[in-house]
Amino acid sequence: MRAESLSLAEARARVRAAVRPLAAIEAPLSEAVGRALAADVRAPHALPPFRNSSMDGFAVRSADSDGWRRVHETLAAGAGSARPLGAGEAARIMTGAPLPDGADAVVPFEEADESAEGDAPRMRARGPIAPGANIRDAGADLAAGAVALAKGRTLGPHDVGLLAALGVTRVPVGGVPRAAIVSTGDELLPPDAPLAPGRIRDSNRPVLELLLAEAGARVVSSVHAPDDPARVEAAIRDALGMADVVLTIGGVSAGDFDPVKQSLDAIGGIALWRVAMKPGRPQAFGAPGDRLFFGLPGNPASVACVFEVLVRPAVRALAGHGETERPRLDVRVAERIESRAGRTDFVRATLAHEADGWWARAAGAQVSGHLTPQSRAHALVEIPERSAALEPGEPASAILLRWPEHDGM
Repeated sequence: MRAESLSLAEARARVRAAVRPLAAIEAPLSEAVGRALAADVRAPHALPPFRNSSMDGFAVRSADSDGWRRVHETLAAGAGSARPLGAGEAARIMTGAPLPDGADAVVPFEEADESAEGDAPRMRARGPIAPGANIRDAGADLAAGAVALAKGRTLGPHDVGLLAALGVTRVPVGGVPRAAIVSTGDELLPPDAPLAPGRIRDSNRPVLELLLAEAGARVVSSVHAPDDPARVEAAIRDALGMADVVLTIGGVSAGDFDPVKQSLDAIGGIALWRVAMKPGRPQAFGAPGDRLFFGLPGNPASVACVFEVLVRPAVRALAGHGETERPRLDVRVAERIESRAGRTDFVRATLAHEADGWWARAAGAQVSGHLTPQSRAHALVEIPERSAALEPGEPASAILLRWPEHDGM
């Protein structure tokens, strides 16, 4: 099988075209956080549902003449007024309590004088009273029938609070993609194994397991297969039978012992790619049986980079999220960064915020087999295909992996 050369933009477009979002399910609010809303949620009633006081104070009619007003009742939150407010009257009212009919303003306690002389308590405002002062009108937060939350939104805890206030206890959300990982390479050892001559520990598989979970997938299988094409083919077939997304690690380049590459013809529906990007040029992709298959390179920087720009957006789209990309920051580079025109480069970088904005600096040597720069990096700085280099002070776009912190390096 000959690898096809394509730009990163073409690769992204083909992956997007292959994604078929999973069927929606209905979930209780307790299980909705982090999921994608599968349909618009409209407010069944207004918020707030009635006009109420935003302060502890006195409900009054602003048009009444200045002076003392008779306080004829006290209104607590959750209790309504027995009768409309008459001329020259006031009602003692607590925050959140419904306004009595006729009242159109609330005078806070600290802005009023009180007197207990005569047959009833009285109050007097110390200044002018503006209509609507300290009142929350019905629907001021959200009108009945308005879209409270839009389809594709990634639900958070505060969204759950809004839904609860509206009496919505179950919501339609996207499905959770199932993911499977097949790691290849006879040189790989488990992380807990002692080193041996010519052997290294497998760092890619635990990283991918966590990145997939962070993206919203459920890892249903994660295995290592030896560099035997027949056994790799069997492992891939098993993975395709149980998962919506299958990731292989290694075995897709031009080497003599690349078992993933040698097994793809028999599986069918998967193409070898040479994507104009660095790191991560050799890849494989396909959608056999409507499963998404990503054949990743073997070096840690390549694995991480391809995951961020191609795999993660696909996983998020499968789950129905409207926003599939990580946030981006506009930065300026603090040092010259070499690249090559005709290829999109990604630089593992640290970020620092100065008075004039965000500045990016390489997090170490950009060697695809080095792990430390990936651990230190806050972002991937993207160098566009047209650029041969970025000079100090030039602007760039950075994919934010994590916010900078004083974590010591």
